[in-house]
Amino acid sequence: MSESEQSVKWVSALLQVSDPLFPTGAYAHSMGLEQWALTSGYQSVEDLKIFFRDHLGGSLARLELPYLRFAMESIRVKDWENVWDLDEEIDAWKWSAEIREASISQGRGRLRLLKKMWPDSEIVQQYLAAFKSGKARGHHLVICALQFELLNVPREAGFITYGYQSIANFVSASIKLLRISPEAAQMALHQGLEWLPEWVERSKNVDRESAGWFAPAFDIESARHATTFSRLFIS
Repeated sequence: MSESEQSVKWVSALLQVSDPLFPTGAYAHSMGLEQWALTSGYQSVEDLKIFFRDHLGGSLARLELPYLRFAMESIRVKDWENVWDLDEEIDAWKWSAEIREASISQGRGRLRLLKKMWPDSEIVQQYLAAFKSGKARGHHLVICALQFELLNVPREAGFITYGYQSIANFVSASIKLLRISPEAAQMALHQGLEWLPEWVERSKNVDRESAGWFAPAFDIESARHATTFSRLFIS
């Protein structure tokens, strides 16, 4: 297979697994935005951009993208014990039960589809066996790292894709929560994607010992979401 054909192969596969049509259940979750938007009084697309700038960017740059890199590197060299440790650490820093369960639910959905689409993949089978035995937690971030390695996606493309999915999930939820138009939502997405390369670059300098993002107010509101009188999203 030529280099051009190999490139087309991973690009087309990546487009499929990162498309909103890929049924991981993400549409049912606001990932904490619902309660936070209510408490913060968000009403407009400008408020959503502020959320990207003040919260999401730091979370991606300081925590999620570094952990994605750690997981991709460990899967690449088949250091499975470290993958299980990373999964457990992610479970610990998602201390709000709703957010933790949403991550596992989406990860489980993505893993199930990867198994159906690439049944002969050694790394998918390895992770699936560990998940069934309770060794692996099944967090969505780790499954994304698994799929990037499975598809031979270049590291930079994997970072950008994960960041895009994170931004897009919040944008999708905001259409219902803030009642903004699809056009306004796209402008928020555009702004987030303008910032994303900077967040990716910052993430590359974060080692495992210093990885972390401290946002207790957001975490508390995420936990409160479970007891609200009415809500649009599961989390």
